Amino acid sequence: MKPFARDTWIEIDLDAIASNVQALRRHIPSHTQIMAVVKADGYGHGSTTIAKEALSNGASRLAVAALDEALVLRRAGITAPILVLGYTPIEAITNAIHENIELTVYHVDWVEEAARLLQAEGGHLALHVKVDTGMGRIGVREEEEVLKLVERINSSAGIEWAGIFTHFACADEEDTTHVTEQHVRFQQLLTVLKEAGNMLPLVHCNNTAAAILFPEWGYDLIRLGIGLYGLYPSLYVKQQGRVTLTPALSLKSRIAHIKTLPQKASISYGATYYADSNEQIATVPIGYGDGFSRQLSNRGSAIWSGKRVPIVGRVCMDQIMLSIPEGTANVGDEVVLYGRQGQEEISLDEIATLLGTINYEISCMLNYRIPRVYVRNGQYVGICHGIANNFLQESRKKAGI
Repeated sequence: MKPFARDTWIEIDLDAIASNVQALRRHIPSHTQIMAVVKADGYGHGSTTIAKEALSNGASRLAVAALDEALVLRRAGITAPILVLGYTPIEAITNAIHENIELTVYHVDWVEEAARLLQAEGGHLALHVKVDTGMGRIGVREEEEVLKLVERINSSAGIEWAGIFTHFACADEEDTTHVTEQHVRFQQLLTVLKEAGNMLPLVHCNNTAAAILFPEWGYDLIRLGIGLYGLYPSLYVKQQGRVTLTPALSLKSRIAHIKTLPQKASISYGATYYADSNEQIATVPIGYGDGFSRQLSNRGSAIWSGKRVPIVGRVCMDQIMLSIPEGTANVGDEVVLYGRQGQEEISLDEIATLLGTINYEISCMLNYRIPRVYVRNGQYVGICHGIANNFLQESRKKAGI
């Protein structure tokens, strides 16, 4: 008995994750640490397993977007330093204190409230200052603001200034004007802090794109996000050929039903597709309820028996239909929606281009309904079920798996 009931799953190649971390480790300066970014459930790959694999292969720190994501990692037994990159409400910082989780800060008022809480309850809180050098999102912008924020942190009992960082908006583009301006501004702010008598903590600015294109800007650590998963931030970065990355994710399913339809028989909602005479239609149990985009209706494809077959009709919440060469398919045949089968491949970059978005969004859209199956050396080594985990884990125990 397999440990999940639905014939749709995601395969994550842990060898690829290991290879990607090692590739960046070789590329960046030897003194520069790697912070593996596992937010959004590891970009859809499963945060806890990916975090452990990254830490085993050269990463020394982790980053997430929200405190809840960090708590998931701690509850999985991960003890490595974790940084929350986004905003944390002041009422939630007790969890960060108890679990030794580092937070991002960019408001003096927030630090003052945190200091009052620490004075009342005790404990230790490590903070990374976020500076906005041109992203226009979160972070302090002006020199006086930065100086005031750092001064308040350093004068607060129980609060440690653990890091300072910025984030690049255009590091993956051929035109380097914006990223260079951001880096110059970051250096200026660091100089202002040092001239004011501050000892700098951990300094970091490079995301995957900047780490590949500007490894000399590595400072104390890089934040390895999309590259961890074997995906490039842009076609331009990929074309430079400086680091070889291996995609880790494949999305697979199996044919659940086959029928041969007469000419002009309609397929799916809205009757947007009509079959040819004796056209064979295969139904596959995946849909937009799983994060497989409805925009792939009558546009996308799958790989069956090593060749591409089109998605026909509208993608439903839980099912899609494929047009299969007549008389050759069987219920239970594997189909690949993302990934490789034989010599054919459907990459996340291809899907992103088709949908007018980026590869990041494609993997992040895949949700908890699809189990993540982990593979090493071609062998299954683990599984993650997301929200359904408790029920399915009990089923596995009963099945002796």
